[in-house]
Amino acid sequence: MSWYEKTALVLSAIGAINWGLATLGWDAVKNLVGSWWPMGATIVYYVVALCGIYALVVAFKD
Repeated sequence: MSWYEKTALVLSAIGAINWGLATLGWDAVKNLVGSWWPMGATIVYYVVALCGIYALVVAFKD
């Protein structure tokens, strides 16, 4: 497994944890990044989403 596959997997896991926390009323990305850079939270969401898609492709690759 290459470094970018591991990075995509880790960011996907972080996204999943954040999603779980958001259901409990605490959005970690918005609170940690969005508090000092509002556009940064949106960028983090996009990067995590792209990593999630990539991780799914890698998971179901031959």
